[in-house]
Amino acid sequence: MHFPASNSFWLPRFNQTRKLKRFGLQTLLGFVCTISLPLPGKAAETVHFSYGLFERSVAVTSLEAYAKDGTVHPDLAFFLGFLTPEVREEFRTALRTSHQLSPVVVSQSFYEPMGEKALGYVGNLIQTGKRQNGLHALRSALILAAAQPGGFTLIDVLRQFPTQDMRIDLRVALNALRQGEAFFQETNAVITGIEQLARQSESASAIEPTDIPDLRQPGGVQFSKQTLILEDKRRNRTYPVDLYLPQTSSSVPASVPVIVLSHGLGSSRADFADVAEHIASYGFAVALPEHIGSNHDLQQAVLAGRASEVFHVREFIDRPLDISFLLDQLEQRNQSEWQGRLNLEQVAAAGHSFGGYTVLVLGGATVDFAHLRQDCQQDSFIDFLNPSLLLQCRALELESSSTAVQQLTQGLQDERVSFIIAFNPVNASIFGPQGLSRVQIPVVIGASGYDPAAPIVPEQAHSFTWLTAPQKYLLLARGGAHIPQLTAMINRILSPSLDPQQLEEEITLFRSNVRALLLAFLQLYLADRTEYERYLEPFNIQTLGDPPFQFSLIRSLSTDQLTQMLEK
Repeated sequence: MHFPASNSFWLPRFNQTRKLKRFGLQTLLGFVCTISLPLPGKAAETVHFSYGLFERSVAVTSLEAYAKDGTVHPDLAFFLGFLTPEVREEFRTALRTSHQLSPVVVSQSFYEPMGEKALGYVGNLIQTGKRQNGLHALRSALILAAAQPGGFTLIDVLRQFPTQDMRIDLRVALNALRQGEAFFQETNAVITGIEQLARQSESASAIEPTDIPDLRQPGGVQFSKQTLILEDKRRNRTYPVDLYLPQTSSSVPASVPVIVLSHGLGSSRADFADVAEHIASYGFAVALPEHIGSNHDLQQAVLAGRASEVFHVREFIDRPLDISFLLDQLEQRNQSEWQGRLNLEQVAAAGHSFGGYTVLVLGGATVDFAHLRQDCQQDSFIDFLNPSLLLQCRALELESSSTAVQQLTQGLQDERVSFIIAFNPVNASIFGPQGLSRVQIPVVIGASGYDPAAPIVPEQAHSFTWLTAPQKYLLLARGGAHIPQLTAMINRILSPSLDPQQLEEEITLFRSNVRALLLAFLQLYLADRTEYERYLEPFNIQTLGDPPFQFSLIRSLSTDQLTQMLEK
């Protein structure tokens, strides 16, 4: 898998995959050493590494001596012998590095249901002395360590472990590493396979510069922004919506196309203001609703201790209803305030992450509780590699409500939505093949080559094969992650010599290219501008990005083709 930010850092794919594996190993090492409250007077004295009947131990004092001045005691020497000098130094640095985290943030993060579930996966690996899952011990240790003034190190966390012995189950660790390696190999194989399919479907025709304007540049239409406060009394829900409206001119059609953008979990409508402004400058009306039960403000309330969950489980229902109620309100205001200019009979809905789930529901997807329950009953490290599954599994809590089950299984489709774009959607387990087959309007699925939040193989590649819509696209961005900040962090980790300014410029260009592609789809499917179809041909898509931010676009992927990619 490849993540450098420019041609000058284009390394062989094998080397980058090895870097990514090492990054994963370092993360696992960090968990082993850090995620460890003492009961008064207790602390971990020994860390035991067990594999069946075989067991070797290292004293916490040996780790302290190594962290302090590099002294290697015999018990630690056994383990260090398996590491290269470079990794040894990284390990020592990890032991010594001080972290500054609020104990409230740590507590709320791991008491929150999804955080608790994730820590439970780690607890299978890091256990108490009596071989019990280390979830509660790890959480307590982290909270007490974070409460120390002046920051804390990994050694400080070990000192806070509530039992004298901490046990690392090497069978679980090795199985996790094997699953992780297979996961990364499958991801790389699918990325390569999709890119090959895109090249095979290339046509010889290319866009001449004079044919279509550069969609990365702002359009020439003036627009205004206003904020509406919508009150849905039936749901006792009040939320703001930012509305971008093109000003009347000869370049703006009498019937203005409308698109709604749905933000992701822990995000906000403000995160997509640049996208809204860009699209509005081409004559589209853009609405950005705030999903108040799963937004950034709620996330911050959790971290500050003012709330207990980063999202309310009814968001699986409320999010699509937010947009349907918004369209109802726009219809009511259209005649009196905008002279009937908004075309609300054919609306586009685009969403990112949890917003991707939202727009798929609006497009006809239904929840398959049986499929979701089967996926959520698994308890393996591979689930830890797909955090979006933690979010999807929360929907099972709604099974106790017959009304909620009826709404989700019969669907919350809005017939006014005629085109959907789902970027990095969380969707595979909650919809399954049956639920996604209900989508019969044009649909675009956007995927990123390295997305640790909603990985491409389980969340987008499989989902795309299940779609039966006559017109569907899978758009792959090789070097992207889930959000720009994560993209930047991964590139800095895997290519530390990268010039930060150059990386920032390339990510800015990448986001500009995404806006251009979104605009091209809207021109074709919402504004009926058929000339933009050539803009979306594979050859032209590939000209938009340089390594690592390359784009590939395919219109079909069979189950057999995906299976062949995975078997490689």
